[in-house]
Amino acid sequence: MSKMNGSVKIIQRILFNRDAVLSMIVPALIYGLTYRYLGLIDAVLASGFYAILVSFWLKSTKYIAFLFAVFGLIEITIVWLIPGQWLLNTLFVKSLVGALQTALIFLIFALINKPIPKLFAEVASPSLKQWDFSQTKTYISIWQRLSYIWVFAYLAKALLLFALYPMNADSLVTFNLVSGWPMQIGLIVFSVPYVRRQFGKYASG
Repeated sequence: MSKMNGSVKIIQRILFNRDAVLSMIVPALIYGLTYRYLGLIDAVLASGFYAILVSFWLKSTKYIAFLFAVFGLIEITIVWLIPGQWLLNTLFVKSLVGALQTALIFLIFALINKPIPKLFAEVASPSLKQWDFSQTKTYISIWQRLSYIWVFAYLAKALLLFALYPMNADSLVTFNLVSGWPMQIGLIVFSVPYVRRQFGKYASG
């Protein structure tokens, strides 16, 4: 029971720290509400401008902040350059490519020994970086294995999106919302006990 309570507290710290709220929950709210009241084009523009602005406040890593800014510029460029009749298909491709890009980013960061789940966990629990175990290869490998699970999840998202083509605007927005922060929260809820179990093996070893 104490382990479960400990996991719940860690999940709460991860989900409700400033970087997580800014990068997961707020973008979904902006996208969904803007689409509902103003339409698809305004939703994409709002998301793009928000991604650029929030990149200045993300503290977890300058690289992730940079990627937020780049993705924001891509969304704004799509709206400005793509004719209206092509916009839905273009956004579908962007969503598909975005899932693949996310999988690739998680993979690259894992391979260069900077797994993204580790970066966010250390923002939520700075004491992790003071732990002697955090300087070992085993510590990095635990986070790398977790990153590969996230890679698989985003590849599965891309395959599902591809299988559902063609989609109307409502379906695409709904898919993006459901596979956005709810999917991320699900991965976090899985990740915390997974990492705790791996750390437990080290402690008992």
